[in-house]
Amino acid sequence: MPVERGNILICAEVHECLINGLQQCGFNIDYFPDYDRNDLEGSIHNYAGLITRSKLKIDKALLNKAAKLKFIGRLGSGMESIDVEYAAQIGIACLNSPEGNRDSLGEHTLGMLLSLVNNMNRADAEVRKGIWKREANRGMEIQGKTIGIIGYGNMGSAFAERLSGFGVKVHAYDKYKVDYSDQFVMETDMSTIFKETDILSLHVPLTEETRYLVNQQYLQQFSKSIILINTSRGPVVNTADLVQNMKSGKV
Repeated sequence: MPVERGNILICAEVHECLINGLQQCGFNIDYFPDYDRNDLEGSIHNYAGLITRSKLKIDKALLNKAAKLKFIGRLGSGMESIDVEYAAQIGIACLNSPEGNRDSLGEHTLGMLLSLVNNMNRADAEVRKGIWKREANRGMEIQGKTIGIIGYGNMGSAFAERLSGFGVKVHAYDKYKVDYSDQFVMETDMSTIFKETDILSLHVPLTEETRYLVNQQYLQQFSKSIILINTSRGPVVNTADLVQNMKSGKV
């Protein structure tokens, strides 16, 4: 989208390459990573572009003060902190960068899974107190298990790639994608996910459709007790229902 060169406000910590790149494109950059809501309300009318993270809520009231704003750049993938629909109505483009942390997220998810199935956090805390429970903390191999991935975008696919070599079967369901089976994953439907999954990993954005996606009804459809990894936003899971199913042993 062509944008008239003007002032861009960056109100989050960024690598200098972003600032340098925008300056080379002819933009004037104001870099205030510590800006709060009051700072932004008092200055947003001066800018053609805004680059931010999720700490600041970009809502209708704030957008109505942004007389010159043409675009908002979100450092990261989640857009729930921005009123994207209203921004579009008043001609402001919203962009995110979902591929930015796909590799680190894929590794992080794998690390969380291995720590959980091998009781690493619990054993570490106990050993630091002089407690040694070898059998109680004996882990479980994931080899031979079926891992279900919900949402097969940048994050879900990065996790699937890092599972190759562990001897697991990886299934994925994505409501908005088709024909993505490859050497890392098998595209499937939710009935198969519910029937075969041992380990469930969530990789969906937070939207009205996915808010509390994982609730009592959802969890009870799994044939087996499951391990749940959530690297999506917290409200994708209904915490009260999750706790209930953890207590019952379903999760």
